[in-house]
Amino acid sequence: MNTIYKSCMKKLVYEIPVATGKSSFGGVRGRIFTSFFLLFFCYMGIAYADDVQFSISAPRVVSVNEQFRVTFSANTNVGNITAPDFSGFHVIAGPSRSTSQQVQFNNGTVSQSQTTSFIYILQAVQEGKYTLGAASIVVNGRTYQTQPSTIEVIKGEPQQAGQNRPSQQGTQDNTTTVDAGDVFVRISVSKSNVYRGEYLTATVKLYTQANIAGFDDIKFPTFNGFWSQEIEAPQQLNFQRENVDGKVYNSAVVRRYVLFPQQTGDLKIDPFEVTCAIQVRRSSRSMFDDFFGASTQIVRKHISSPPVTVHVNPLPTNAPASFAGAVGTGFKMNAQLSRDTMMANDAASLSIKISGEGNIKLVEAPKIAMPPDFETYDTRTTDNSKTSTGGISGTKQFEIPFIPRSAGTFTIPPVEFSYFDIAKKQYVTLASKPLEIHIARDPNATGSSVMTGINKQAVKSLGEDIRYIKTEPPKWRKKEQTFFGSPVYYLSIVAEWLLFAALYALLSKRRKEAQNIVLVRNRKANKMARKRLKIAATLLKTGNESGFYEELTKALWGYISDKISIAVADLSRETARETLQRKQLPEADIERFLQIIDECEFARYAPAGGSIQMQKIYDNAIAAISRFEQLLK
Repeated sequence: MNTIYKSCMKKLVYEIPVATGKSSFGGVRGRIFTSFFLLFFCYMGIAYADDVQFSISAPRVVSVNEQFRVTFSANTNVGNITAPDFSGFHVIAGPSRSTSQQVQFNNGTVSQSQTTSFIYILQAVQEGKYTLGAASIVVNGRTYQTQPSTIEVIKGEPQQAGQNRPSQQGTQDNTTTVDAGDVFVRISVSKSNVYRGEYLTATVKLYTQANIAGFDDIKFPTFNGFWSQEIEAPQQLNFQRENVDGKVYNSAVVRRYVLFPQQTGDLKIDPFEVTCAIQVRRSSRSMFDDFFGASTQIVRKHISSPPVTVHVNPLPTNAPASFAGAVGTGFKMNAQLSRDTMMANDAASLSIKISGEGNIKLVEAPKIAMPPDFETYDTRTTDNSKTSTGGISGTKQFEIPFIPRSAGTFTIPPVEFSYFDIAKKQYVTLASKPLEIHIARDPNATGSSVMTGINKQAVKSLGEDIRYIKTEPPKWRKKEQTFFGSPVYYLSIVAEWLLFAALYALLSKRRKEAQNIVLVRNRKANKMARKRLKIAATLLKTGNESGFYEELTKALWGYISDKISIAVADLSRETARETLQRKQLPEADIERFLQIIDECEFARYAPAGGSIQMQKIYDNAIAAISRFEQLLK
């Protein structure tokens, strides 16, 4: 920047005298224009130089012998870099320089940006915390440096969770399971022992060593007993490496809340629950499984955070009368009138501004002892607070409109506001000065508008009416009999209860019967058989022999499947015969039923037997089903 500035100044010093020495007006004008152009160019060059950004990107935690990447990036074209000292790490490769350009079109405006990156591949050697010093670059004669970055090297594990694990011996397609420590969530609180009304932050964080493909069935905590407000809800999880009990995890903040306990005692924070879709590898039989994506599959895992308890202490009992629940630090109060001189029947307002850090959103308006001759209206509240990880801070303003109805000089007592100071562990009371207001007589008011000698201070019961006292005895009349309380009324109640009990018993019986699948299938067996037989009868009339015998076979097997509660896929002649024999059915009926099924199977592939043969088999099937209905009741 200094080089550009000096060169521009030298050029301007040379150009301006030459320009002023010219006799030609056009030449002088050209020289002056060139000078201003150079001045503008210098300004743009300085502004551009000041806009250079140079940063470092490196993991915070790595494990021993792990190779990782460190990237230095600048938002301009850079030729060389002065790298920091990489003591404690082996430099595997680097620096490799790469540049990228980006052009954006926005509402007809074209903007162009360029990025230069220097990439190093390092390997961790030994446990400990190591600090990478500042890297530096030179742009337009000015040096830019990165901030130092600390990298923690931990022992880690020989094989990190979430990598490919070998499948169990003796299996070919067993999928890799997800261990309990591969993915988990935690809710961490900034304080576990607080006062009622004191703020604390709760952070929901996800830790993973596996490849997460998505989330489902998310249940956020409800924070019962707390006043809560969400302060961070990222649209996309930003994972960073973190050391958890000597292991490297990728962690991301899911939600962050600021909490204000409203109850005392031990308050339990509900767990955060989520179902993660985790991509795991399974053992493959060939190299083509990896190519076609058959070596991985999605495993769903439901996880929840462990319980978190916050102990809330009650506030001290010596609270002043002006305390209304404000808890925090650095509270200030300012009370002022919109005007202190006015006429009667004019409107004014009393403004109270409270600022500080704490539960300012829950602060209520202080109690004001306004003069009795003042008509007050609803308080208008303006909240200018902001929420951050450090709590809630800002201002809250209360504006109380009022209209004085009498002339005179009035004094509003000092406005008091008390809060519990967390740092001092005691109550602090803030008080304003007495506010004096002068009210002049309203020249446009009638005699009844502004009273002299008699006002609200003298007559407290003004506006109350006195009911006229009756001197005659009251006239009574007999109350008419209504339906309520009559015998019919009580009989209808008893009848309703009896009807309700009968309906409840009937519905309970039907519900139990519906839950008994075997009983339901047994009862519906005849009905389903009739439906299938009806279809077979239609095919019989049309002469469709193949369809007739096929539908009749389905009807017979379907009926016996529902009747003896065995799936059709598990039915055979042997299982059907054994089950029917256990039910002590006559052997002749069993053989006749199975013989009809054999005839249907034979007729489906045998030469045509004619409609007479089809009718005979159809009648025999109906007779067999009717016989079983009598025997299997």
